[in-house]
Amino acid sequence: MKSLTFLLEVGCEEIPAPMLPNALADLTRGLLDALGGTSGLGGEAASPPLFGGPRRLTAFIAGIRAREEDRVELVTGPKIGAAFDAQGRPTGAASGFARAQGVPVSELERVKGDKGEVVAARKRVTGRTAADVLKAAAPSVLAGMRFPKMMKWGDRGYVFVRPVHWIVALLEEDVVDFEFMGVRAGRKSWGHRFLAPGPHEIPRASDYEKILEERGSVIVSVQRRRETIWEGSRATAAARGWTVQEDADLLDELTHLTERPGTIAGEFPARFLDLPEPVLVTAMRHHQKYFTVRAAGGGLAPGFVAAINQPDDKSGLIARGNEWVLRARLADAGFFWSEDRKRTLEQRLPDLESVTFMEKLGSNAQRAGRLEALVRWLGARAALEKGTLDHLVTAARLCKADLTTGMVGEFPELQGVMGGIYARAEGLAEPVARAIEEHYLPSSQDGPLPRSDVGRLLAIAEKVDLLTGLLSIGVMPKGSADPYGLRRAAQGISKLLRELPSDRIKLDDLLREGHARYEAQKLTELQADEVITRGRELIEQRFRTLVMQVSGVTHDTALAVTAAAFQDVRSAWDRAVTLGQMRSASTNEGKADFESLAAAAKRIRNILAQAREKGIAVDSGALDEQLLRDTEEKDLHVAVMRTAAHVRAMEAKGDWPSVWKGIAALRPQVDRFFDKVLVMAEDQSLRRNRLALLAALADLLSRSADFSEIVVAGETTEERV
Repeated sequence: MKSLTFLLEVGCEEIPAPMLPNALADLTRGLLDALGGTSGLGGEAASPPLFGGPRRLTAFIAGIRAREEDRVELVTGPKIGAAFDAQGRPTGAASGFARAQGVPVSELERVKGDKGEVVAARKRVTGRTAADVLKAAAPSVLAGMRFPKMMKWGDRGYVFVRPVHWIVALLEEDVVDFEFMGVRAGRKSWGHRFLAPGPHEIPRASDYEKILEERGSVIVSVQRRRETIWEGSRATAAARGWTVQEDADLLDELTHLTERPGTIAGEFPARFLDLPEPVLVTAMRHHQKYFTVRAAGGGLAPGFVAAINQPDDKSGLIARGNEWVLRARLADAGFFWSEDRKRTLEQRLPDLESVTFMEKLGSNAQRAGRLEALVRWLGARAALEKGTLDHLVTAARLCKADLTTGMVGEFPELQGVMGGIYARAEGLAEPVARAIEEHYLPSSQDGPLPRSDVGRLLAIAEKVDLLTGLLSIGVMPKGSADPYGLRRAAQGISKLLRELPSDRIKLDDLLREGHARYEAQKLTELQADEVITRGRELIEQRFRTLVMQVSGVTHDTALAVTAAAFQDVRSAWDRAVTLGQMRSASTNEGKADFESLAAAAKRIRNILAQAREKGIAVDSGALDEQLLRDTEEKDLHVAVMRTAAHVRAMEAKGDWPSVWKGIAALRPQVDRFFDKVLVMAEDQSLRRNRLALLAALADLLSRSADFSEIVVAGETTEERV
């Protein structure tokens, strides 16, 4: 059967560049789900290329079957009592149901449903054409799309990412007729807003890319636009003897900002190179979307490369306009650089009284006081030498002072960075300057961590203060919404604690200390225990996600480790990684050992829970060796005692592979015990003793990782007791 290609293009007002990648992926995925599933029409996203741009959401799907398979459906009807009378004759309900389904009454069947026995009819359903499926699916998929910000327009309550102006929907050469947001699908697309607006008719789906490029002056391939910008930027820079600074994030953003990109170069007066490099880079990259360029010696060159939304700038007017804008911005930066240095960071501290940290959480002056107290506590736990501790305390006191500078007011992205630069300019010790510079790190999921010990501890304090403060006033992330960055703070804490020496700082103690600083300032609404619980849960969640992404461990491995103990983050990381490695690298027999112990741990948990529900006391410390009668329970007792001693010794060394090997070696004794020994014996003393033995085993199997959280293939909830 011939396969078909479907093109869907939704033309909109300009869509913000950060929203485009997810939107294009969601649109394609939604259509593929609709074509698959019950429809069974298949289809695959064309790869490459991925189509789309700032004014168009596009899905291009090939390999679609022409129609669904015919099928037989079982349709249930009224209950038997309503369908047939006492003599078994069909009632009007049965006749009406049969007539509605197009089958004779004699062909009705009796089936058991959720509400008892009912009549049912088997009806043959003719498969829909691909066009009919897409006609229903496309508007539904589009209506279900969600964006970080939506726009409402018109008097009919239309809501989408941006107002919709046109829709192209072609299955091969045929229009798939539907309406969305008041716009009916057709075959007319629109080109570049200024170079060749159109409309431009698309004869068939496979002509889409060619027609838009040749007639509409639009490169709809995302990858081709990216390559055009990057290669053009390199060539433009090379023509002036420069090298473009690689910047993948900026390149992606420019790719989604342009439809027919070209590149230009511009220059600025060399005197501005006296400004700190982060100021120059931020002004060009963040504010103007320019690539920075470097001279032959490696330093910044007095110029830039920019992407524009047209192939060239023959008159040079675009380049000159960009030069004027940048020159004015750098002149402002030069003024702030000069004025800001007239006062030291220490002299700026009183100004923090008037800078609000967050509603209900006081000023940044109060925050600086909390950070100073918190790093004193951290420094003591980390056993810092006096000189290092002094640097840490100084950095904590001064780290927010740059919020009062003109430079940070103009370039908010440089908070912290400018604090470090100003600290160096006034001659403060390098550890202080670096810690101020690093204390916001990591600022993103994949961002760098602080490189210095002082910076690392200050960064922990900064994030703990943010987390416990917001939790103290009842703020929590909801679904995908996390406007205050609590999840990012929790992940940062997890990453940073992982870098600290083991056993130095316990998580609950750290969260309690963070909450105590707010309590001392009378800025908290919730009790410490609730804040600590919520904070630990957030950090555990981000920890599990992180260790799964970085080390490839499975979710149940990460969950088993955090369920056992999550106070020492570095230890938890090492336990998760080594347990995951052993599970994935084990021979078949080794894997069976872990799975068998996981199944046993679940079984023990259920047995002990059932015993407690029956009022039977369970105490691992109450085991009496004189009551161990069967060989299997004696062997298990010896194995548990020996393994517990081995595990404690290996935990003290941080030798987690040896811990897991020791626990895995318990399998034979555990298997034999459950095969031969009846735990819930008639003799109460035997029963209590065997329960005590299982409690000791349960303690061992949940000490470093809770094996009952490990998923076992084909496991059942029924336990033999």
